[in-house]
Amino acid sequence: MPNIVNVGYDSANYYVIVTPAAGLLVDVGWPGTLPKLQAALKRMGVPLSGIGYLLCTHYHPDHAGAAQELKQLGVKLIVLENQAAGIAALQQWMKPQHHYVDITLYDNLDVRSSESRSFLRRLGLDGEIVITPGHSDDSVTLILDSGEAFTGDLPPPGLFQDPQHPAEESWQRILAHDVHTVYPGHGPAGSTM
Repeated sequence: MPNIVNVGYDSANYYVIVTPAAGLLVDVGWPGTLPKLQAALKRMGVPLSGIGYLLCTHYHPDHAGAAQELKQLGVKLIVLENQAAGIAALQQWMKPQHHYVDITLYDNLDVRSSESRSFLRRLGLDGEIVITPGHSDDSVTLILDSGEAFTGDLPPPGLFQDPQHPAEESWQRILAHDVHTVYPGHGPAGSTM
């Protein structure tokens, strides 16, 4: 099982998956909250210099608002093929008082979900990134072969009565991977059983 550290703050979870190659941060906080992230990393004994990559499960302010601030410190942003529109929408939602720094598009790591397994292997992780709409069209889930899934704000399974609802279909894809522990964007991590 990989070393997973929750460095969340302000009612949201942000996870660092520590690898020998370069740590992967899953989600980052609101615009202007980089000092809170740095404090949480320090408190948990994770050096910022040990984080090489950021994956945002979706582009809402509490999960991607500080993405460009982190990129400016040298962290590489991983963007899946369904996420470009979410990045553009995030920019539209932000007001000047939010102190949001626009996410640049030219310097990201564009990764297709079908190629995510080989990409993650280069980071020292076995798993894949799956497109999982249901909370938003740009939602993705990181699924590790060891049984952990990082779902962001995907609603829990069984919430909708319609098995064709995008969230239910996303959960079918997630649970087909032998997932035993879900790491959500809000609330405690838990078992899928």
